[in-house]
Amino acid sequence: MSQDPTRDPAPHLTDPEGALRALVRPELTQLRAYAAPSGTPPIKLDANESPWPLPAALRARIAADLAELPLHRYPDPRAERVRAPLAAQLGAHPDQLVLGSGSDEVIALLCTALARPREGRARAVVLYPTPTFVMYRITALAHGLEPVEVPLRADFSLDVPAMLAAIAAHRPSLVFLATPNNPTGNAFADDALRAVVEGARDALVVIDEAYAAFAGRSLSAWCDAYPHVALLGTLSKVGLAAARLGWARLPSALAAEVEKARQPFNVNALSQAVAALALGALRPEFDAHVAAIVAERTRLGAALSELPGVHVAPSDANFFLLRFDADPAPRVARLAADGIAVRHFTGHGAALERCVRVTVGTPRENDALLAALAR
Repeated sequence: MSQDPTRDPAPHLTDPEGALRALVRPELTQLRAYAAPSGTPPIKLDANESPWPLPAALRARIAADLAELPLHRYPDPRAERVRAPLAAQLGAHPDQLVLGSGSDEVIALLCTALARPREGRARAVVLYPTPTFVMYRITALAHGLEPVEVPLRADFSLDVPAMLAAIAAHRPSLVFLATPNNPTGNAFADDALRAVVEGARDALVVIDEAYAAFAGRSLSAWCDAYPHVALLGTLSKVGLAAARLGWARLPSALAAEVEKARQPFNVNALSQAVAALALGALRPEFDAHVAAIVAERTRLGAALSELPGVHVAPSDANFFLLRFDADPAPRVARLAADGIAVRHFTGHGAALERCVRVTVGTPRENDALLAALAR
């Protein structure tokens, strides 16, 4: 049968890329791809990483361990070398843990597993205070869930009445609470956290402790006190950002369901080996690095507070959020010209207007930052 020459060709033949774009989930149009800083400037204070590399002898120890890995085989699918010491550290049962490539993947697994909409709603809801870790919003939208944001108070504390009202109105499936919070740096008060936890008893409340090591405490025991509370953690901030190892401590029955959504062999053998050493034989070295960062945080925070036109938010993490009286863009550009990378937040909403985040570096790096800001 011959084709009618007067008819327009099918759209996918005239604009195949447009036809493919039409298949993309519409929520993605609200997003920009996460833009992580690239390159390694001389002084890198923009990503909340540990500034301390391991000593040569310990790097050699890790290299020797990695050299024994059977790289022609798949890794242990349950990462038992990591699971057992991590469970002991958290006071959890190994079967309560879901492991991922950084906490980012674990957040995605939770969004995948808990994406069933409540009755009468088109999409499941993910609720969190803001400003906070951007991956809550990005992951929710990418997985077809509805993000609901509740602004923090002016001092970056939790607005408990607003949180409880939003929980009652939207009935979220997931509530994320990062404490200490990124990018504000503060840990939320226990009474405020407890009020939110008790007000969201039919949701999974995820306490994100990516920066808990620098606050000197963990809320892991809350997982025993509240059966709907989960704990999120990572090794990225304490010195193993390259290894990409994150976890969630969940109620055992829920962990078994989330495990069904996890890709097989998602934590590679190299990351498993390094993480096992960090949780075991090399843990004292990583603990010492955390202690050094906390000590430098005290010194750096006091010095930053003395700079004119700079307001320093209190921090329980390994970074500071600074608010400048004037547009900080020229200063950020001058820092970059001096080889110092920081994170500039102007354009990310009114709460972060004229704000810059700086990671606590080594004493030498912090001195260079202070001198450059003073100039």
